[in-house]
Amino acid sequence: MANSNSLQEISKLQQQIEQLKDAAINELKARRAELEAELKSVDAELLNLTGKPAVTRRGRTPGVAAAPAGAPASEGKKPDLQELKALLSAAPNKTISLRKEGYDVRNVKIMAMANPHLLRMGGKGAWPEVTLLK
Repeated sequence: MANSNSLQEISKLQQQIEQLKDAAINELKARRAELEAELKSVDAELLNLTGKPAVTRRGRTPGVAAAPAGAPASEGKKPDLQELKALLSAAPNKTISLRKEGYDVRNVKIMAMANPHLLRMGGKGAWPEVTLLK
C-alpha cells in the first residue's frame, strides 16, 4: 500500500510540475507580446522623429555562416539564377571567383544550397568560387 501511495504522490507532483511549466510558458509568451508591442511603438516613434524606418534584424538563413561582428554588410552584385548560369557558362572551366568578380557570396551560396545539382561552392578561405555543374 505504501508503494501505491508513493506512486500517487509522484503522479500529483508530476501534474504540479506540468502546471508550473505551463504557467511559466504562458507568462513568458505574455511578456514577449508586451515587449513586441513596446518595440513597435518605439519603431513608430523613431519613424516620426527621423522619417526613416527603424533598422530591423532578420533571422539567420540556416546553413549559411553569419558574418563576423563588425563586418560590413555585403554590397556585391546579386544575380538571379538565370543570370548566374549564363555568366558561369561563359566563364573558363564554368567557374568564377565571387569576391574577385564582386558578387554577393551569401546570395550565391543560398542559390548553390538550393540547387546542389546545378551549382557547387568551392575555393579557399576568403576567395570562394562557384562552379556550374551542367
